[in-house]
Amino acid sequence: MPKTTLKSLSDALAVRLTKGALPGELQGFGEAERAAAASFVAATAEERTPGTAKIALEPLPATDPRRLMRLAIVNDDMPFLVDSIAATIGAHDVSIDRIIHPVLKITRDSDGALTQVDDGNAESMIYIELERVDARERRDLVVELAKNLEDVRAAVSDWQALEAAMSADIATLPEGEGSALLAWLLDRKMTLLGHETWWADASGENRALGIARNPQPVPILAEASRRLAMQWFEDGGEAPLLLKSNLISGVHRHVPLDLALVPLRDGARVAGLSIHAGLWTSAALLAAPEDVPVLRARLAELETKFGFDPKGHTGKALTHALVALPHDLVTGFTRESLENVALTAMSLADRPRPKLALVRSTLGRHLFAFVWLPRDDLTTARRLAIGDMLAEVANASILNWSIAVDDTIALIRYTLDLREGGVLPDADALDTRIARMVRGWVPAVEAALVEQTDAPRAARLALRWAAGFPQNYRNVSTPAEAGEDIQRLAALENESARGVRLIPTAPGEDRHLKIYKLGNALPLSDAVPVLENFGFRVIGELPTRLQDESNAFVHEFIVESNDAASQVDTAVLEGAIAAVLEGAAENDAFNRLIIEVGVSPQAVVLFRAWFRYLRQAGLTYGLTTVVDALRRAPRVAEALIARFAAVHDPAQDRDPAETDTAIEAGLDAVTAIDDDRILRAFHAMIAATLRTNAFTPAGAEALAFKLDSHRIPGLPAPVPWREIWVYSPRIEGIHLRAGPVARGGLRWSDRRDDFRTEILGLMKAQRVK
Repeated sequence: MPKTTLKSLSDALAVRLTKGALPGELQGFGEAERAAAASFVAATAEERTPGTAKIALEPLPATDPRRLMRLAIVNDDMPFLVDSIAATIGAHDVSIDRIIHPVLKITRDSDGALTQVDDGNAESMIYIELERVDARERRDLVVELAKNLEDVRAAVSDWQALEAAMSADIATLPEGEGSALLAWLLDRKMTLLGHETWWADASGENRALGIARNPQPVPILAEASRRLAMQWFEDGGEAPLLLKSNLISGVHRHVPLDLALVPLRDGARVAGLSIHAGLWTSAALLAAPEDVPVLRARLAELETKFGFDPKGHTGKALTHALVALPHDLVTGFTRESLENVALTAMSLADRPRPKLALVRSTLGRHLFAFVWLPRDDLTTARRLAIGDMLAEVANASILNWSIAVDDTIALIRYTLDLREGGVLPDADALDTRIARMVRGWVPAVEAALVEQTDAPRAARLALRWAAGFPQNYRNVSTPAEAGEDIQRLAALENESARGVRLIPTAPGEDRHLKIYKLGNALPLSDAVPVLENFGFRVIGELPTRLQDESNAFVHEFIVESNDAASQVDTAVLEGAIAAVLEGAAENDAFNRLIIEVGVSPQAVVLFRAWFRYLRQAGLTYGLTTVVDALRRAPRVAEALIARFAAVHDPAQDRDPAETDTAIEAGLDAVTAIDDDRILRAFHAMIAATLRTNAFTPAGAEALAFKLDSHRIPGLPAPVPWREIWVYSPRIEGIHLRAGPVARGGLRWSDRRDDFRTEILGLMKAQRVK
């Protein structure tokens, strides 16, 4: 194409891009952006194979600061282009930032090359800016756009033949509500997209129109369902049979196709089906029930059966209920199913409340679930939770959902696919679960607390705490979860206290861990190192601040841990983490032993105290090396604790020699020299311990060990006769005695890592005196 022609197209597009644009589409779309967009669309339109769409999708140039993509689609101008494209993009969960749709007259040669602008056939030149996705998603989106545009072309090209096919079927039906319904749909109440003439045997010729002549990811109607429909007609079912397809429309709206089936007969025998596929129009969906064939007859039957006066309150309530219900579904319901759904909807008009109705489709392929909620109770999280619950109890997948909102009530409609082992669940049980799920937050939390504690306490806790949880917490948490959180918050005595809760998860899943604090938020720099020293890897954190005078915080962490964490007593682990956060225990790698070795928090404190003494006594290994040695020899670590308890715990009645044997057996399996030295140093110190307060109440405040120094190998000279080692998270100290009778004294030392050396020098001086 000559450069002048391409420039003419680009110039024309630059002008057209601003004409007819909807409000908001031109925001941030200045002259430079328009020129770049026009050039991009013009380059796309330069050549196009006749009868096909030309599609270009790419990220915006690197010079553009916006992280967006741009999409150009050039096609013969026809209906359903923009809405079909937008629906396809939306189905990929990609948001559209701008959409502009100029139409230009274009002349092309026989090869599709553009030769002239502003003359010839009308071509749609759609320009869209949308959220950026990766290359693979871009390829998938282009493929689906091309496929759906082929369906648009097929449906538009065959629309007259599609109408003729429905008109021919109307002529085969007897006069009545069935033929009237097809005639009503034909009168612009149904967007006809495809048609199949299908014979089960060789009685006639199979034909396809519209989208039915294009390859589809799933059949418009599966073979098994076609034969079920034939049997339904054989059993006296009246035409047309209205169904939902499992094929999602790529034209106009991204929803399951509506099907209208008419039997094809060979004499009196049903030999095939005439299958009309399309979408009910918005006018049809919103039509007054008395104007919709079949539905109007059902309305009259219900009024007669229950004695409703059409002009009275109940008659108007019934009509209003049917107006609010999806006509594309309820028109095809049996009388019993329609009665159930309509009367349920009527009962909610004056008293909005959570309510459920279930309807199985005529052929049993689908389950339609109608869930009504008070309007203010409708949230995305709740809609997802109800959908997940329905899918679980029905053993089915959700094919589609939609929402209709009235003045006081919202209706969520779910369509579930029952073909793969789906079942019809107990509607009453589900109704109860939904009512419990969406009842008012404070009553729901109180009800959950009643199941967790006694009723009087539950009422007090709910009154004190429940209203403080913000909406974002309520959207993602259940009342039962709030009840657990409230009990942990109520247990905190002051702002220095910390609460910890590990939430059970299935093996292999990320764990959730909550930390509770009063007064203000817990800094991440305080929490993350603590969790990491327990062997957790922190993936993310979500803080929740209660909106009341407590200013309490619930910090929820997503963490990874090894499988051993699930074997540890949850309450023990929670208490250990809380103790470290409160400063009652130290934050170091020794805490990993609780999960990875399985020792108690008290045992961890003992190992830490012994390590601190050994460092003062000249042990050269660092803390991480020592912890790793204990982790690699868990049996030895457990036996060391058992050896200490066997001698000093009054509650124990175990022979120390037995534990010494276990320690030596474990040491025989240790292959690393450094690990062997470390473990033997611990064993020697334990064996040298003459007395301790570790098993008395005072031991919780600070540990004291009276040692026979001569039994600890490697101590620097002079070796004391006895020494007492004191350890707590706040202070450490040592008392050295050269003999049974010796002078004493106190000295404060700033030499944290080797104050024993300083005190040993003082002892030597005392001996000289």
